[in-house]
Amino acid sequence: MRESDAGWAAALHRMWSSVSHITARDDLAQLILPPLQALPGVVAVWGLRHAADDSVLEYRWTGVPLEGERRDLARAAAAGLTPPGLAGLGFAQVLRDRFDLDGEAAGTILVAVDETADVPVIRTCLGQVIEVTREAIRQLGQRRAEHAQQTRDALLAEASLQMDAVLDTTQTLRRIPRMAVPAIAEGCLVYVVEDGRPHLRSSVHVDMRRLSGLLGDPAVTAHLTELVDGALKGVGLPADAALLATRAADVQPLRARGEVVGVMVFLFDRDDAAIPPVAFLRDLAARAALAIDNGSRYERRRRDVVTMQQHLLPTRLPEIDGLEAAAAYLVGDRIIEVGGDFYDVVAAADGSAAALIGDVCGRGVEAAALTGMARHTLAALLQEGATPARAMTRLNARLRLDGSWRFVTAGVASMRLSAGGVVVDWVSAGHPAPVVLRHAGPPERGDGGGAPLGVLALPSIAGSRLVLAPGDTLIIFTDGLTESRGPDGVMFEDHALDEALDRLRGRPIDELVRELAAASAAFGGARTDDIAVLAIRAGNCERGERHE
Repeated sequence: MRESDAGWAAALHRMWSSVSHITARDDLAQLILPPLQALPGVVAVWGLRHAADDSVLEYRWTGVPLEGERRDLARAAAAGLTPPGLAGLGFAQVLRDRFDLDGEAAGTILVAVDETADVPVIRTCLGQVIEVTREAIRQLGQRRAEHAQQTRDALLAEASLQMDAVLDTTQTLRRIPRMAVPAIAEGCLVYVVEDGRPHLRSSVHVDMRRLSGLLGDPAVTAHLTELVDGALKGVGLPADAALLATRAADVQPLRARGEVVGVMVFLFDRDDAAIPPVAFLRDLAARAALAIDNGSRYERRRRDVVTMQQHLLPTRLPEIDGLEAAAAYLVGDRIIEVGGDFYDVVAAADGSAAALIGDVCGRGVEAAALTGMARHTLAALLQEGATPARAMTRLNARLRLDGSWRFVTAGVASMRLSAGGVVVDWVSAGHPAPVVLRHAGPPERGDGGGAPLGVLALPSIAGSRLVLAPGDTLIIFTDGLTESRGPDGVMFEDHALDEALDRLRGRPIDELVRELAAASAAFGGARTDDIAVLAIRAGNCERGERHE
């Protein structure tokens, strides 16, 4: 056996060297069965893979095929019995060895030998192959677990990115179950606590008709409510998988910042081995809870910002003979600090009026305070009869005195009725020029100019004159309207402003300002700047001429 010993040693070395390269259990049979078959006196080598109940899942063989009735013989031999009919197959006896590993399917290797075999040597070789097999399967399981963990980590990372990509709670709730189905589970339901009670806010299943049927069954909804209430109270209740028409279910509370904001219910139709660990589901639920809580906090903060912003603006515009006024204000999509845009209309006793608009640099509490001061300063001075240039000079001096680093762009349109229409004197301190939407004819751009207030010791102020005929509309605005950018970087002013104005010609003035602001917002997608629009429309009077 010395030559055979040397050959076996080489074969055993090749098997051990190949263990780390095995990528699937099916490849293992090709590695371990032929070397045993090559031993003197070996007639056949059979491999059996067992299920949890010890039934046989798969058969592999070399030598005599393991088919038909021979499988009964193999199962008996694997159980330690000596089945009849061995001699008819040329078997003197069948050697058996088995391996078991936690979390892995067990296996048995049967070696059938004839009368010439050196049974002790073959039994030793079989034991060595069992050790190779055990290590190969252990490494396969480890690599499989590592790959599964990497996949779960990637899923968690992607889920976090998708859920954090929006701050709108409704969109977040739509995205959460779609992150789970079908990658993690066959179904996912998300309940959110509102007014102290859980409400089903989003649900997805690979078979939506089945899910619809389940949610329409009072017994199912009652059981889900019981499970959700238990999770909210910290009591884990067993899910009735049969009632839920699924193989398994898992219920995870959604906890964020020490509070339970909801519950996630996972439904699984897959094998137990493919169901993610509870720790993974708990981690996913924690990320979902944080996304929901962030969205809720953002929406509450945004509502507060909108409310505060409204306090910085006039609650209503005055009624002025011969003129019609309307305004619209949109807060930036992702803004949770008060902005600096403002506007107002002042009516004088002599029938003239002034429309003012401005934009304070920056956002936040300091900007809000400056916004209120700038608006009220300009409005009060204009109300007292100061010229727009004088009012802006006074505001500039106040800004310089306070030492604020913030600057203010501002524009004032002084309006008076005349026989030919409404004469508009526009005064600008670095503010965007107005646009006149003619009752008939293309929109006309006015002149801007000047420098923002608070920058120079002596303000730089520019002016121009416009005349509005009956039905013409003067539109003044902050740069959030014109500088809204599309995906290609083109600004609304350059690409879509005139088109929007042409489309809105003849609309009621309050509709005009709302639709114009909305058109700019839609053009820019996710905006970060506020949009203020103030429009003044001339009433019935004879048409005048434009003067510069």
